[in-house]
Amino acid sequence: MPYKVDIYIGSENSTRKIDKKYLEKIRSWANRIFPNGYTILKGKGFYNGIGEDSLVISVLLEKDPVLDSEIAHLKKELKQESILLAKYFVELEVV
Repeated sequence: MPYKVDIYIGSENSTRKIDKKYLEKIRSWANRIFPNGYTILKGKGFYNGIGEDSLVISVLLEKDPVLDSEIAHLKKELKQESILLAKYFVELEVV
């Protein structure tokens, strides 16, 4: 059964903004982990009541991925307190 994965990532902690260098770290990670493609959605997120730039990496996959260690590595590299991973079973239809 196909899966949809959404990975929610907050901004650089001191500026609450996502600059080119920070985005490149995320894109480099995503290119390595999801070589067949992904989508990055930019938005405004809130963590502990404080607004910040945020991203969602959204991916469609054929099977349930094991991403714990990879996300832990990204979390450490970005110096984030947490990164949220959401997984969904989905029914896909190409029209």
